[in-house]
Amino acid sequence: MQGQELTWIHFLAISGAVVAMLMGIILTFYRLHVLEQNFSANSIKALGVLVFLPSLVIFAVLTNFGSETLAALLGTVAGYVLSSSERDS
Repeated sequence: MQGQELTWIHFLAISGAVVAMLMGIILTFYRLHVLEQNFSANSIKALGVLVFLPSLVIFAVLTNFGSETLAALLGTVAGYVLSSSERDS
């Protein structure tokens, strides 16, 4: 962060994003283990979202991204999540 100091609210936002990311990943692996399922397209998609969204929050706090850039990245995630990953037979 050039020209900006890191305040306690920035630290809180970054810490919350990291905790949310780690808890989401842990819970995803736990659910896969409990249900005795292997990785599928949907579990990989869930892990991608769980990593990307908190990373987007961290980038928004630490960098000087414009609102247009953040909106484009969020739109990419929405398109990825809403896309169909299974083939229709």
